[in-house]
Amino acid sequence: MKNAEAFDPAKLARYSVFRVHYEYANQEPGEKLFVVLKHGKKLLTPYCMCIKATSRTQRFQGDKSLLNCCISYKAGELPFFPLDTIIDPSNFIPMLHATLSAEATQGRYRIEGKMPEDFHKKLIQAIKGHPTIEPKTKQILLECIGEKLKDDPVDSN
Repeated sequence: MKNAEAFDPAKLARYSVFRVHYEYANQEPGEKLFVVLKHGKKLLTPYCMCIKATSRTQRFQGDKSLLNCCISYKAGELPFFPLDTIIDPSNFIPMLHATLSAEATQGRYRIEGKMPEDFHKKLIQAIKGHPTIEPKTKQILLECIGEKLKDDPVDSN
C-alpha cells in the first residue's frame, strides 16, 4: 500500500482521501479511510484534521435522523469506496503528521483520491444539521473548511 512519490503529509489537499493503518481503542487495528479537512499545529506539532469514513453503515441505516446528517455513498459510487460508505462529521480526528509519516515509512499509507466537487456543500449541511455535535465543535469543524456556523452580524454604523 505504498505511494510512488516521497511522502509529505502537509501536501495532502483539503478533501483528499487517504488510507492508513490506524489503531482505535476497542477496535481491531487495520486500514482506515480518512478525508482531509485542514492542516494545523498545536504546540508546534503539525497535524491533519480528518474525518474517518466508515463502511459500517448499520447504525446509520437504523436511525434516519442520523443518516440525514451524514454523507453517504453507495458501493462503487466513488472508486475508493468499494462498499456503502458513510462520512459522519462527528467522527473527526486530528491525525499527527508524525503518525502519517511513520505509517508511510512502513508502507501502510496510500492516497486514494479526492472527494467530488459537491462534497463541500454536503459537508456544510451535515455539520450544521448534526444532532450530536455541540455548537462549539460545529464551529471548529466549519472553520476547518473555511466556513462559519453563523454569519457575523452586520455593523449598522
